[in-house]
Amino acid sequence: MISPKRYWNTKHPKEPIIYGGRSLKTKNDRIDIDVRRMIWHEDVVIKKVVEKEILKKESFDETAWTCQKYVVKNMKYTDDKKTANMDEFWQFPNESLVTFQGDCEDGAILMASLMLNAGIPDWRVRVSAGMVSVGKGAATGGHAYVTYCRESDNNWVVLDWCYYEDSSTSVDKKPIFKDKKRYKEIWFSWNHVYSWSHKTIDVVEKLEDLIDDGKE
Repeated sequence: MISPKRYWNTKHPKEPIIYGGRSLKTKNDRIDIDVRRMIWHEDVVIKKVVEKEILKKESFDETAWTCQKYVVKNMKYTDDKKTANMDEFWQFPNESLVTFQGDCEDGAILMASLMLNAGIPDWRVRVSAGMVSVGKGAATGGHAYVTYCRESDNNWVVLDWCYYEDSSTSVDKKPIFKDKKRYKEIWFSWNHVYSWSHKTIDVVEKLEDLIDDGKE
């Protein structure tokens, strides 16, 4: 048997994901970024917020839910044209903490950083970028959101703060990722350790036959 950490870290191919998500203040030329550098782990600034807002709870699941509710409550969805006068601009988590404005990936990056600094293991936390359904019919659009492997059953759930936020539902009651029909294929996902390239996340409902310890 393998641990859930190893299982999920090796489920999809690890690939370097480089994204032109930043630019210099004096130029509009996009700067390539290793997406892993956007999520801050073991950061003093983020840890102070975790402590001040009492985001760390008794369990990983409750901590994750508290971080989601914090971002939903404080972040105002604002497109990049208004915040940075650019079509695309990814904010570092400390920038989001100053402005509390940003679009989908900004809030997701902040949420993931808060979760990690609150003690949730890195393998349980990812930011995922992919497609979601938009309105009626088959229309889809790009979106970024946190996916979290909850400790209660080691299945992945969505922690969205804006588009389809469900912060009123506790983590243990959230439907698993594969049952969230509005969330479609994933282009890539990442945390501060790894980045993965994949079309979809395959979620198994039971891992009892594969894992030896759900707390690693």
